[in-house]
Amino acid sequence: MVPETLFGDVEHFSTSRRLAGGGEKPRPLWFVTGVPRATRMAAPPTTAQKLAAEFLGTGFLVFIGAGSAAATGVIAAGTKAPFSMAELGVISFAFMLVIVGAVYAIGHISGGHINPAVTLSLAVSGKFSWREVPGYWAAQLAGAVAGAAAIYLTLGRLATIAAGGGVTAYNPATMGFGRALVIEALGTFMLVFVIFGVIDHRAVPGWAPMAIGAIVFAVIIVVGPATGAAINPARYLGAVFMLKAFGGTVLWSQVPAYLIGDLAGGVLGGLAWAGIGRVRADASFTSLAPAEPVPGTERVPEGTS
Repeated sequence: MVPETLFGDVEHFSTSRRLAGGGEKPRPLWFVTGVPRATRMAAPPTTAQKLAAEFLGTGFLVFIGAGSAAATGVIAAGTKAPFSMAELGVISFAFMLVIVGAVYAIGHISGGHINPAVTLSLAVSGKFSWREVPGYWAAQLAGAVAGAAAIYLTLGRLATIAAGGGVTAYNPATMGFGRALVIEALGTFMLVFVIFGVIDHRAVPGWAPMAIGAIVFAVIIVVGPATGAAINPARYLGAVFMLKAFGGTVLWSQVPAYLIGDLAGGVLGGLAWAGIGRVRADASFTSLAPAEPVPGTERVPEGTS
């Protein structure tokens, strides 16, 4: 007897004692075997749910992450305090915390990419469907724009523009286009490399968001003083579009360095991990049970040589 519930899952029963009027009274299988009923399996998220999750997750990232950079600029403008490692650490920590929270919140719905470079690297490595890439990119960019708009709503238009709107940039007087591109690629390479490692089935479960947030924190500490450490095309473009929309000055000549650097660095990071993390077919194990002997070989009794 296998009745189906309203949620589409199945409850298994075992018939046991006889009833007075004939037949048997069903008892749950777990009651007989001692194994609890399996957890109900929900239907997988719809495409709309995945895109909504990516939209919100990227919006949170930009609002808190890029917003912390803008807020630091706003405060510095009023206090005339020079930018120091303390401010950089606070910005890095804000990025870390929002990434940890966002990935924990939506990772089981959309995967918690919240970064076009991550989505592309997963597709190139065969871990994500190319068909879903355009939708994810659109949702991430839209979320980034919404998050950047929320920064202006919160801090005020004039103050946010004066603080640069959270836009990352490099100093063209001391750094060339190619060097900036390579620096952004290096930072994104490290980010995606760690992401691929922590989502592998052999990694310690449950710690992926913490590891991803931690590597972002570490990358920003070093890359931030050089290029601002965008390491995310959506985060970069969302802030750029809003700065332009509210009358700020955008260095359009720098845009390709961030887009090419972040996307290329992400793909290389994913491929690098795929290369060194690949498990050979002859080294794979499906269980801890002893393997069956290979045909044509004779098992040597224990204690003999």
